[in-house]
Amino acid sequence: MVRSIKMYPYRRLLFLCALLLGSFITFRIHFSRLTSDVKQDAIREDNISLCFKWQTIDTQQLRASTCLPNHRIISSVWTHDGSGIMKYIQWIATRKLGNIRISRLNDECELIQENDFSVVSENDRFVQIYIMPLTANFDKKSLCSTTIVRIIKFGMLTVPRIYFKRRVLRATIAYQYLDNIRQNHNFTSSWNIPLSKSLQKANVVTKHLIHCINSTSNATSLIIDSEDMIFSNLIESEKMLTNFISVLGFNTSKQSVKDIIQYDSYQFMEDATWWDQSETVQHVLSSLVHSKSEISKNSKDFYHLHGNHSFAHYVADSRQCFNDGTFYQLQSETITNRISTDKPERCSLKPFDCAFGDQYSFSDREKLYQTYPKDDYFNFAPIKCGFAVQSIIDKVRKRYERNDKCEIIVFTCITNCYDPLPTITDAIPLGTCFVALLDTKSLNSLKVPFIVGGQSNNLRHPWDLIDLGNSSSLFRIAAKVTESLKMLGHRMFPLAKWFVWLDGKAYIINIKEVLSLAKTPIIGLHHHDFNRTSELEVNLTVSRVKLREAPNSVELNGSLQEIKLQEAEYKRDGFYSRSNAIGLPLFDIAIFIYRNNHPCSFRYLCGWHNEVNYFSYRGQLSVYYSAERLNLTSYLGFIPRRFYHTLGHTTTC
Repeated sequence: MVRSIKMYPYRRLLFLCALLLGSFITFRIHFSRLTSDVKQDAIREDNISLCFKWQTIDTQQLRASTCLPNHRIISSVWTHDGSGIMKYIQWIATRKLGNIRISRLNDECELIQENDFSVVSENDRFVQIYIMPLTANFDKKSLCSTTIVRIIKFGMLTVPRIYFKRRVLRATIAYQYLDNIRQNHNFTSSWNIPLSKSLQKANVVTKHLIHCINSTSNATSLIIDSEDMIFSNLIESEKMLTNFISVLGFNTSKQSVKDIIQYDSYQFMEDATWWDQSETVQHVLSSLVHSKSEISKNSKDFYHLHGNHSFAHYVADSRQCFNDGTFYQLQSETITNRISTDKPERCSLKPFDCAFGDQYSFSDREKLYQTYPKDDYFNFAPIKCGFAVQSIIDKVRKRYERNDKCEIIVFTCITNCYDPLPTITDAIPLGTCFVALLDTKSLNSLKVPFIVGGQSNNLRHPWDLIDLGNSSSLFRIAAKVTESLKMLGHRMFPLAKWFVWLDGKAYIINIKEVLSLAKTPIIGLHHHDFNRTSELEVNLTVSRVKLREAPNSVELNGSLQEIKLQEAEYKRDGFYSRSNAIGLPLFDIAIFIYRNNHPCSFRYLCGWHNEVNYFSYRGQLSVYYSAERLNLTSYLGFIPRRFYHTLGHTTTC
């Protein structure tokens, strides 16, 4: 018995050891499972350690912005303001190609802003974009450094990681500065940016991110330089867009996506992205604007189209115009069988007019001028301005949409034999094409091909005569075809660089010199009556309309009603008083020339087109309206008087 008593403590010790060993084994198994779960779903809403924390405690903000689980992230993109990526992101959101979340971080890698562009309802997966400041604190022991490593290396083990940047880091810093002063409307500030200090800090940040991206495993890692995304060739541009959205994880096999890429790719070519290229902002920094001869040689005529603005202001305007929206509504996005909701009802007598621009109400017309929320990066609603329904005009685009030989399009439109083809003399640049859009009646009146001659080089250029069919098959009034098409050159001929619109009564001299002397992206004729204004033009237009449309009382009454509605709205809006206050002269639109691929021109022309579709078809009544409302009147300049004549109208049949 004594022995048994002595052995009891040993048995108890053995039991405790066995219990501890079992607990340890159980803990290891549980820990192993937990670790495995974390690796499989690294970012969880209840695991904030693998998410960026908000800068301040804001419960409302935290509820609205939850950390995306790993399985809902298609790819992660790391970038900076001014890197050049936002034009692609805006396009993806506008065309509803996929969902995007943009998370903005401060210097300590804390969240300060988060935006969701959730446009695909049947898919809850996102491309996660992180905007890192170039001043981020990446010291070895900083919270920012450890957080980035944890999230990039361990938080997204199966998610493709992309670092999008500029090869020219100096350009990124300059665009950040330019966009900042644009937001503050302060273009008088000095451009003495402390580049050396900024570059030194930025180099640390970019090298750190490059190292993190390159050192990851088990996922696709890619570094993209913005400069490598720009091509002068349309096919290469289409390939670039396809590859880019594929790398992001979006589906590019759908025919609808292929059609969108083909439709929009020209807006991402070299000539169309001048306002976001590294080379452009370096010209801003150095205050070096090429001379005319150098610009002509290098095809950088954008550099001298800034009118009275500084070059910096002009580039900033162009960037803002793109952010405000330049992607046009697709025909597939148009709601069919719409009816006019305004009183008096305006579409029953002109169904094609309303459908062509999807302008059925005053609110449709106003959408172009609505601003996007202040905290958003851009407007991702497509803009309404023509081509919303299929017509013969789409065939014109299909005929020229891949033609890169016609750098300059000289075009006109004639209906009811109202004019002959316009007269063109003296120097005509190489790469100029002549296109005449005619109704069948006018086309038949031209029995032989019409020829224009370049007297300086003895070249002869035939007009491409395109039959638009019966003049009454499109707009309510045949003359409206002419008024509408003159402002839609960029929609019909997307690869051209310049559009030279000529009324049949126009006589232009030396197109080559006219373009070389242009100081603004849009140029036209100063009305011969220097005292004429938009307000005074109304009564004179009424007199001309009464004379022209007298044989058809229905058309006449409709036209007069539209003019009066337009006049009343412009008075209510204050357009006449504002334009008179700044001394806007009347623009004669018999000759109307504009540069393609200018974001601000796109928006102005869209607005002008909508005025012609919503109100009176007489373009001179509204030529300045959208320019004044968009604050772009300074981008409309005049052709020197020695380069043109305007003749009287002469019928040809």
